Amino acid sequence: MRGIELRQLRYFSIVAKELHFRRAAELAFVTQPALSQQIAKLEQTVGVELLRRDRRGVELTPAGVVLRDELDTMFGQMDRALRLTREAGHYRSCSLSIGLVEYTNLVFIPPALIRLQALYPNMRVQRHEMSSVLQADALQKHTIDVGFGVQVAPLPEDGSLLARPIFDSSWAVLVREDAPLAARPTVTVDDLRGERLIMFERGVNTVLYDRMVDACRARGFTPNFVYQTSQAQMGMSLVSQGMGTMVGTTYVFSSPPAGLVVKPVADMAPLQVQVFSRSGEDRSLVLEFIELVAAEARRAQLDLAARS
Repeated sequence: MRGIELRQLRYFSIVAKELHFRRAAELAFVTQPALSQQIAKLEQTVGVELLRRDRRGVELTPAGVVLRDELDTMFGQMDRALRLTREAGHYRSCSLSIGLVEYTNLVFIPPALIRLQALYPNMRVQRHEMSSVLQADALQKHTIDVGFGVQVAPLPEDGSLLARPIFDSSWAVLVREDAPLAARPTVTVDDLRGERLIMFERGVNTVLYDRMVDACRARGFTPNFVYQTSQAQMGMSLVSQGMGTMVGTTYVFSSPPAGLVVKPVADMAPLQVQVFSRSGEDRSLVLEFIELVAAEARRAQLDLAARS
């Protein structure tokens, strides 16, 4: 049909799944007015109403339901066509090497990998446990293709590496629902004075570990670490059993166990997770993975904001 643009169909597909224009606009990386304008143009071209909006929200018309379902099939066929094209172009065997700290529990990476594997079924993934400090050297030596972490050191001045912010976080504590800190909307570093603290080992991330220790000492006390761990799940288990309060970040605590609550630390500077790559990267596999990660991170950010 003349006049229809692929982006309009993509935008409609997102709105049809989210049934929320603001959220759909954020996921599509466009402004809400621009998204509404493109949907209106699509309805005008098709000649039928696809969505109804009122104070209660957004709902699909019967025609909108049909288009949503047909687009799911169409986009699935497009993905299959791209996959077969890549395979014909000698992408049958490909690998992706990732650098990250597994402790950080970056929830947006698994769904991005799953989506990437749908495009590259024979893809092999290698994971290297390393902090962001070590990732710069690993990228330049081609040990890894992509790195994830909080940037704690400047990148090379020659512009050989890129850092793209994809997820905002804050320092937080994980406590039991019956703990005194659980009743507060936020906590401060000074509130940790006298608390039995569970913390990640210094070797997990030396810079961030020292940052928390320095923040406590600046307020006149030394943090009482009763347990330090390299496994986030172990720390969460100890909190559940009443051993203490766990210090970490909101992305580490993205899915707290039942009976535990997350409280942000209000007076600690926020953190920003970045994806690191080589500036001259031209492999489609790597570039597409970065875009998929950015999209999934945006979705995770919105989910985190909705739960706050």
